[in-house]
Amino acid sequence: MIKLYLVRHGESAHNLENRIQGQSDSPLTPLGIRQAEVVAVRLAVEHFDAVYSSDLGRALQTAEIIAAPHHLPVQATSLLRERDFGVVQGMTRAEIEERFPSDRFEWRRSPSGTAPPDAETHPLVVERCGRFISQVLQDQPLGSCVLAICHGGSLSGLILSALGLPVSAYRMLHFSNVGISILEIGDAPSLRCLNDTCHLANVEVTDEDADNAAG
Repeated sequence: MIKLYLVRHGESAHNLENRIQGQSDSPLTPLGIRQAEVVAVRLAVEHFDAVYSSDLGRALQTAEIIAAPHHLPVQATSLLRERDFGVVQGMTRAEIEERFPSDRFEWRRSPSGTAPPDAETHPLVVERCGRFISQVLQDQPLGSCVLAICHGGSLSGLILSALGLPVSAYRMLHFSNVGISILEIGDAPSLRCLNDTCHLANVEVTDEDADNAAG
């Protein structure tokens, strides 16, 4: 078996604005940087054999902070990207309601079969994440411990793919910024931990953090 530590990226500017990011991008906020630093301290005591990350900037920025104590390179891959939300990427939910007042509810009622124009469906996300799992099983020896920095959508895709869960469960999983999940992959896959956020208690952003992030 291979143990896979999964971490969602820190808070981004679009998260703060309640925008649908998808495969568009925005930088970490000062709070997002602090969140990444806190989870880096928590995971510093763990041994990792490899670190992977989505190639989107908010995930890579998070991954570089968390990987630093382990002196491991971050292997960026598009397989861990967030779901492509097509034409609604960058919009707030209010803007989507205004532009697609009826379609939005259809997308939510049948999430596995329908999607916004030009967007990935949930089955495609799960299939893509399954290819990442296959890559890790091929590249890393059994007994390895691997860290992967992901997004809410790719976290759902990884768990559903590894455990063979139905695509209808995709929307039932929710992940906080820098929440930690632990998935074992191999002949007998299992989910050992889901969205652990205990390290985020009392996380604050100082004026100095805000100044540094703005520079």
